[in-house]
Order: sequence, then structure tokens, then C-alpha cells
Amino acid sequence: MDADDLVARYDGVRAQRGRRATLAPERWTSARAREDDETGWGVGALVEHEEELLLIYQDDQWSLPGGMHERGESHAEGAVREVREETGIEIRITSLLAVSEQTFVHAEDDREFAFHFATFRGEPADTALATDPGIEGETIDDVAWRETLPENTFARDLVSQLRG
Repeated sequence: MDADDLVARYDGVRAQRGRRATLAPERWTSARAREDDETGWGVGALVEHEEELLLIYQDDQWSLPGGMHERGESHAEGAVREVREETGIEIRITSLLAVSEQTFVHAEDDREFAFHFATFRGEPADTALATDPGIEGETIDDVAWRETLPENTFARDLVSQLRG
């Protein structure tokens, strides 16, 4: 599905295009291989409980829980699965907040590829976090409910805007 088709299915979606991120060679190769194996989409969710935001800590930065969209699932189903896998929290999707297009650039030779990411709003069924977050082979150092958005949050400006 292309980004415009997904955006057209929901009201009030923020579309963000043209962001670029330079990745170290290992991370670029890993991201490119995962993108080739899947649908070219990532999915995740902004999940809040009272005044706290659900975040994961991985690769020296905080981010919303999310990952690769898999073939055979809707984008919303993928976001639910990713949040559950990374945090142990079951969510119900209430809306699509944003569709972002990001270009990943290889740090050493300027190769690049575009990647789309759908960020949904999710409502938690409970707030108990996984004691061993992530799936086998995935390194998630921490999962937390945070009142404030840490400075080292991936796409911090966008997350801040989406929180309102």
C-alpha cells in the first residue's frame, strides 16, 4: 500500500516527508535487509496512560514502540503486534496519527533507500510492562512509562507534536 492510500483511510493524519537519517554501515545494512524482506513499512504506536508515554530504550535512544510491518497483516494489526512484542502491553488502536517518509543514507558511501512509517494512537488494556522486553534476537534495554520526553528520543519533535 502506498502512503497516500493509507492516509486517505483516516481523518486528520499528519503526513511528514523528506526526513533523512544517516546510519552507520552496520545499521544501514541491517535496516536495508529488513526493508527488503518485509513490506517497506514500519509501524508503531503512541500509547499514553494518564500523563505518561510508553517508550522503549534501544541503541542508546528512546523511541515509541514499533517495528516492521509484516505481510498479511493490516498496518494497525502490525502496530498492535509490535507494541505487544516490545513492551508486553496489549493495545487497541484508536486512530492513525502520522505517516512519515524517511530516507536512510549510508554513512560511508551515500547509498540510500526510502522507508515509510505509520504511527497510530493506541489505548492500553493494562500498564504492566514486560520484564524481558522484545522478542528473541532483539535487544531492548528498557521499557518505561515516562512523564517527560527524553532529549535522546528518536524523532523527538514529531513525537512531541503528536502528543499535542
